[in-house]
Amino acid sequence: MRPPFLITCLLLPVLAAVQPCWSSEPAGNVVRQAADAFGLRVGTESIGLYSQSAVRGFSPDVAGNIRLEGLFFRPAGALTDRAVDSTSIRVGLGNIGQLFPAPSGIADLALRDPGQANGWNVTFAIDPYLSPYLELDGDLASADGIWTLASGVGLYPDSNAQGGNDARYLTAAFVPRWHPTDRLTITGLLDMESGRDEDVTPTLLPQGGRLPPRAARSRFIGQRWADYAFDSRNLGLIVDAGLADGLVLRSGLFHSRYVSDKDAFALLDGIDASGQGDMLVLMFPRSQNAVWSGESQLSYGWSGQTARQTLTASLRGLSSRERSGGEVEIPLGPWRVDEVRDVPEPDLLFDQPQSRDQVRQWAGGVNWRLEWAGRLDTSVGVQKARYRKQSRTGAAAPARGGSDPWLYNALVAWRFDGDITAYASYARGLEEAGSPPVTAINRNSLLPAVLTTQRELGVKLPLGPLNLTSSLFDVRRPYAGLDGNDRYGFLGQVRHRGLEASVTGQPLPGLSLVLGAVLLDPVVTGPEVREGLIGRRPVGQRRVHWQASLDYAPPGWDGGSLDLVIDHRSATTARRDNLADAPAVTVVDLGLRQELALFGQDATLRAQLLNLFNADGWDVVDDGEYSAIDRRAWRVALSTRF
Repeated sequence: MRPPFLITCLLLPVLAAVQPCWSSEPAGNVVRQAADAFGLRVGTESIGLYSQSAVRGFSPDVAGNIRLEGLFFRPAGALTDRAVDSTSIRVGLGNIGQLFPAPSGIADLALRDPGQANGWNVTFAIDPYLSPYLELDGDLASADGIWTLASGVGLYPDSNAQGGNDARYLTAAFVPRWHPTDRLTITGLLDMESGRDEDVTPTLLPQGGRLPPRAARSRFIGQRWADYAFDSRNLGLIVDAGLADGLVLRSGLFHSRYVSDKDAFALLDGIDASGQGDMLVLMFPRSQNAVWSGESQLSYGWSGQTARQTLTASLRGLSSRERSGGEVEIPLGPWRVDEVRDVPEPDLLFDQPQSRDQVRQWAGGVNWRLEWAGRLDTSVGVQKARYRKQSRTGAAAPARGGSDPWLYNALVAWRFDGDITAYASYARGLEEAGSPPVTAINRNSLLPAVLTTQRELGVKLPLGPLNLTSSLFDVRRPYAGLDGNDRYGFLGQVRHRGLEASVTGQPLPGLSLVLGAVLLDPVVTGPEVREGLIGRRPVGQRRVHWQASLDYAPPGWDGGSLDLVIDHRSATTARRDNLADAPAVTVVDLGLRQELALFGQDATLRAQLLNLFNADGWDVVDDGEYSAIDRRAWRVALSTRF
């Protein structure tokens, strides 16, 4: 077979020069680093029930619940792996000590920190679909430890996808840190990414309640000229200062800018039972989004004989400007789901007005935390928010919206004998509602931020060598979706009530285990549901999701381990009328990690088979829109440090 032959040819010269190297815990092992099953990403690998884009059925990214080193941060373009060391999802007990937890969950990003290390890490890899890339990361530190620099570049010259489309990317980042005293640390951030020539794979929109007909997943049915190009840049400065005994200041200011010189969207609409539909391409002119965001936290902590209290004042701010829209529709006529046909690129005239959106947001608050006798951990917070949003299209009068709510949060946790912890929490937050999909007739319209509430009860207890964490949660907010006329707006209220559980630990020597499951009951209520215009199940939600991740280092296998991930997702609601579901799917990934000595230097060989049994299924992109899940693929990476 071609892939194993290519791997052998690429790695044979290297493997001839390497020897196994003893290491009880191979570096970058996300299974061994995970404290729970609720979501952890380290480098290019991630495990867990949740991610930066999906927590309990909502998206922290869309909601504006991203934190950078624990500070409020709103990215216009995502930070790259050259700057970010890991991403942790904060829910349940993970919110203990978290300032102002968010109802829809928090994705907390940690920047790379070399500590006292010096050296360079080089990774050469072949990603799925024969996509080569090269990453070079440097860790530098002065002899006295006063300054450090984490830097890196990534070159992805031919990033291929399963639909036959490809793209080119270049990333670079610099994270300098200055430690002039034990009480002061100043961290800088410069992160950049450039993307070019990414072909757009058409989204499939079948008629009625049927699924799209099957077709070869590797066949590119789009147009090569329908692609996009972008440049992203993130700048930041973080100050951690001990002002006096017990008095600490943490402050961060960030600027994020995303510019798209060219963008496209393709849709194969109205697909019938024979696989015939109509192809539509939308081409977008230059757009951009620029965001200033940041937070300052001033904390004072004091201790008694059995208790410690911390009082924190916080001020968060956000200012964003976005220019978008002005697209041109290009109908390509009848098209089959398996049809490959090149259409000449049309001459485009972008003469439609673009929308200009502006957001101003401030939130000031106070949080009090009490830790008592190793038993009680409780916190209460209150914020006053001011939110203003404005949108203008062409010469039309601007549309304005805003709110000035009070926001609250409270958490109480009690540790019983036997290392059993029970907790309860409540949070009320102001979160972004997202944007209309491209298929909406008002796709460039403005949606205001919404109030979201969360209630939860949970417990953490030991099970021999394992730890169980489980929560009952209830999250509520206004529901945004497409109505019967394909207009996007608020259609009622949505409630996500569920049970989540995580089991982690090492039941046997050399075996690390991360098990997680979430049972979700998502329900929409409101006049649209009562009148039968939409169903009770929100689009894109499923009732069951469970994942089992294992990493096993057999005795006598020096520096090596095998890992297995089994991920099961139940049927996903695909249409607003609830007449179609994307079927349940189970995906199995198998991996190998081996620590090596390469020409006398430490190295790691990482190989994976993704979707081992080639499970076939659909992701729900939006209301009635589908894309095929990734087919079976492999990836191999060799990293060495010198």
